[in-house]
Amino acid sequence: MYVSMTGFSRTQIQRSWGTVSLEMSSVNHRYQEIYVRLPREFSSWEPWFHQKLRKGFRRGKVQVRMDVLWASSFKMGRINKDIMTSYCEELMQIQRMLGQAKDLQLESVVTLPGVLDIPRFEDSTEAEGLEASFSELIELGLSSWQKMRATEGEHLKEEVLTHLSELERLSAAIEEKWLPARDQAFETTRQRITEMLDSLGGKLEESRMMQEIVVMTDKWDVSEEIARLKSHISKFRSTGEDSESSGRKLDFIVQEMNREVNTLDSKISDADIRWLAVDSKAALERIREQIQNLE
Repeated sequence: MYVSMTGFSRTQIQRSWGTVSLEMSSVNHRYQEIYVRLPREFSSWEPWFHQKLRKGFRRGKVQVRMDVLWASSFKMGRINKDIMTSYCEELMQIQRMLGQAKDLQLESVVTLPGVLDIPRFEDSTEAEGLEASFSELIELGLSSWQKMRATEGEHLKEEVLTHLSELERLSAAIEEKWLPARDQAFETTRQRITEMLDSLGGKLEESRMMQEIVVMTDKWDVSEEIARLKSHISKFRSTGEDSESSGRKLDFIVQEMNREVNTLDSKISDADIRWLAVDSKAALERIREQIQNLE
């Protein structure tokens, strides 16, 4: 399954105490990282959010932000008249002692501790349903976020499979050119050894000569590399169809394919085949770039 690590969602729910919105965004990351920003009234819920989010994905950097537009009836403060009166009396007494006749600024007195009582959320009857509200909110957010990641993953899948088909075509072309080139190289090596022995006046048994040729050709024979490359391509396709996102597995397979192509390139001297190997490396690099975005 192809699931992108990049995604975004914004959801909200309505409650009597206000409108709660949740914004989720994610980017590529090697490991799982979660950042949560909550209103200060709900800061104690941060571990709860981390626990819920951790179950929703395996790797990537996810940022979550929750905002609350409080209902005016819930956040409207009440002035404590007794405390405010006490502040005013003391302030006026101090003014008389200092010989000042300035009028008191009530706006300043309201900001003093204890004058304005702002109701706490814990005092609301809605507090009992808070976990249910947050659970609903985060489920909606995760669902929308997962859909976007799956959609982006399908786009990545198309790109990856296009480049994989190109790699498959190149590997077939390498094999097609290699088989006659191998036979020709074998015969050329045999002739060179024979000519060298003739010039030196030496003789070598046919069986011994064949053994030496086999040892030499093993150093540039790429039959095994081609076979393994084809096997890795097949494994890459099947892994991509797994029920779970398999970005890391695909990354490892690409590394193995790249190793085979590099070995093949270092062994072969045929110019046409080497150019095909270069094109294969380019196709692998394009595949690698795309799967870096997969979970």
